[in-house]
Amino acid sequence: MRLIFLLSSVVIFLSASSYENGKTIYFQNGCSGCHGIEAEGSGKNPKLANKSQKYIIKKLKRFQKGKANSQAGEIMFEFARRLNAQDMKDVSYFLSTHTKDTSTNYDVSDDILGSMD
Repeated sequence: MRLIFLLSSVVIFLSASSYENGKTIYFQNGCSGCHGIEAEGSGKNPKLANKSQKYIIKKLKRFQKGKANSQAGEIMFEFARRLNAQDMKDVSYFLSTHTKDTSTNYDVSDDILGSMD
């Protein structure tokens, strides 16, 4: 029973660590600039939130090899080449499990529309 508890604790710790590392990689590498703060995508930039981890890793590996399905996708080559295998696992874990931040963070609409108070 103790072994099961210990293993469960390790899995939870590693998952939390992988999520936080992936989140850091996503924001430090500027991914949010094109794919959005919530990884929701916009215009020609695809949504990444809740995509499968396997799919994201596959796409990143293709970009590392200089392969893209469109000319617009070629911008990803340099971003993907910066990532090692663990970085890809972490960022793909972050994206595959990402849920929208519903905290009371600053909202740009306060500037555009004025305060709702």
